Amino acid sequence: MQEHGYIGRRCDLCGSDANRLLFVKEGYRHVRCARCGLVFVNPISKNHLEGQLSGGTALMGEERLSSSQLSRINRELKKIETFRQNNTFLEIGPGRGWFARSAKNAGWETWVVEVNKAAADALGSLGLDKVIHSPIEEVSLPSGFFDTARLWDVIEHLVSPSRALSVIYSSLRPGGVLRLSTTNFASLSRWINGQDWVYLNGADHIVLFEPATITALLRKVGFNDIQIHTRSFNMRRKRYHPEQELPPRPYILLPFRKFLDELMRFTPYGHQMIVTAAK
Repeated sequence: MQEHGYIGRRCDLCGSDANRLLFVKEGYRHVRCARCGLVFVNPISKNHLEGQLSGGTALMGEERLSSSQLSRINRELKKIETFRQNNTFLEIGPGRGWFARSAKNAGWETWVVEVNKAAADALGSLGLDKVIHSPIEEVSLPSGFFDTARLWDVIEHLVSPSRALSVIYSSLRPGGVLRLSTTNFASLSRWINGQDWVYLNGADHIVLFEPATITALLRKVGFNDIQIHTRSFNMRRKRYHPEQELPPRPYILLPFRKFLDELMRFTPYGHQMIVTAAK
């Protein structure tokens, strides 16, 4: 279906065209698949991919990192170090390239895939081993080549996460590992803030995962030994067209925000999912 600049689509996880409406935010219908439970935007803008190619969020973010951000990068590098065998690392959607550059400095042969032309050009100046300007769903990568791949706050933007994960899976060596993060639609933050929650932006975030659905998709592609933990509690609310910050609600929770932020690490209800999956 294509009508008035929008394209209807089936569920990317199970292929069903049966879904029920959850809510509409700024004209974007957020639906839940009636068969597998995946939440996604339907229909999407027919210009979604073109928007990612020319704009999107690839160059957003800090021009300098704080000491805490650098510490997080170093902790993540230590996690992937365990899997170094071929000495090969792949990152999809590296943004400004902070992590990819750190991996290169740590001795990894570092490849990146970036859909945004301006971001890809900027990444080309970082001395990385290979910068591929393309949607990940359309990339041809060497089979069984990479020790580890990273997909950080990217999968929710993709037209076909299943196709993207299949490409990544094929590119990993046996025993190789994918590390990914994405917004948790089943989080306490989303439940409290409703459709005004900051991470619900139908123009960009077109697939919204929960622990059950990201697990099901990874297993469908072939991944195993899937481990998920969640973190953080986020009260931020926003509308995007035009951009408008909204006050947090309910106010009674504000004094407990730091406590809830710490508590989420021990539950499946944090606002961000961090996932490890092996080939």
